[in-house]
Amino acid sequence: MATGPERREGMQADHTVHPNTAVVHAGHFVTPVNEGASPPLYQAAAYRFRDLAQVEEIYAGNVPSAIYGRYGGPNGAQFAGAIAELEGAQSAFASANGMSAIDAALATNLPVGAALVATRDIYGGTYELLMHEYAAPRAQVTFVDQSNCAEVEAALIRTQARVLYTEALTNPLMGVADIDALAAITKRLGVLLIIDATFASPALIQPLAHGADLVVHSVTKYLGGHGDVGAGVVAGREELIAPIREHLIRTGATVAHFDAWLATRGLRTLGLRMERHSSNANRVAAYLASVPAVLRVHHPSLASHAQHELAKRLYPQGTGGMLAFDLAGGRDGVDRFLRGLRRIAIVHSLGEVATTIGYSAVSSHRGLPAQLREELGVTDGTLRLSVGIEHCDDIIADLAQGFRS
Repeated sequence: MATGPERREGMQADHTVHPNTAVVHAGHFVTPVNEGASPPLYQAAAYRFRDLAQVEEIYAGNVPSAIYGRYGGPNGAQFAGAIAELEGAQSAFASANGMSAIDAALATNLPVGAALVATRDIYGGTYELLMHEYAAPRAQVTFVDQSNCAEVEAALIRTQARVLYTEALTNPLMGVADIDALAAITKRLGVLLIIDATFASPALIQPLAHGADLVVHSVTKYLGGHGDVGAGVVAGREELIAPIREHLIRTGATVAHFDAWLATRGLRTLGLRMERHSSNANRVAAYLASVPAVLRVHHPSLASHAQHELAKRLYPQGTGGMLAFDLAGGRDGVDRFLRGLRRIAIVHSLGEVATTIGYSAVSSHRGLPAQLREELGVTDGTLRLSVGIEHCDDIIADLAQGFRS
């Protein structure tokens, strides 16, 4: 006999359900009245409605609810809410990856024919997005040295730009954006300031508190923290997040439920991880600066870094685990060094608990013209190191092994 959820109003009491029907509808999930100590995973692709009145109520956004995976789900909403809290934002929304978050922030704030000014020292994937999806004829894209505020302001005025796009800590050379100074310029000119803070995370800086309008993250990196998440997120004022949310829903680029659940779990240790990432990176940077085969180390903790004092002011708790260094011998020197490593893996991502290393010339900056890469300082000898949370002596010992090869 039909029982529980299989019993429908008007169904004959003596109707016997066929086994093929029973296996489809068998079992009834009961949501506990008391919450789990850890957030549950809602992996449903779609949700049931009680009646048409509830359909109208939910689609109108009058009650907390879920509709369909593309619209997001409870886990995505929880993660986005957590990021909004950590960033001091009115609202946030999570996407499928970091690039979709960047794209949504730009697509909803850069009308056709408008101008955008971006930092020259930019992640290669963002450069390719700007040049292939946003450059002429759709928009005018101008690159500037974000550390030169006079150059930034002149470019914004000359192009009548709608958006200034910068990175809090640039990828891979660890340039430090003076967010306070840039925000003062954009506020005076009525320009939207978007900051990619992936390298820093809200554990180290909250760009909105310094005057930015939107902050974006690749959640795959420090926010997830364990190399098992594909997601992005944008945070800011609700008036800016609302069109971003709709854009991501329309384009099907919302975060997957499981990735949102993993990212929320990763957030719980963000503060502890960033402390260790930062302290380890400071020690590794000092070690690399002492190695004769290393031509230059790019890390704000070093007095030789152009924005060392600015970094001390903006990042009193450290600048995370990222650094870059230029190795003598070009690509051949890089190849020999990488072959000598034993624990540090070649991984073209970053921000996980294990130390990894990447070669930007053939990965993140592969799409940039060689001359532009050289002008930026990303040479054939540049390596990007994501310093993990292992014991620092072991990280340095493995690097030393590479230099001996």
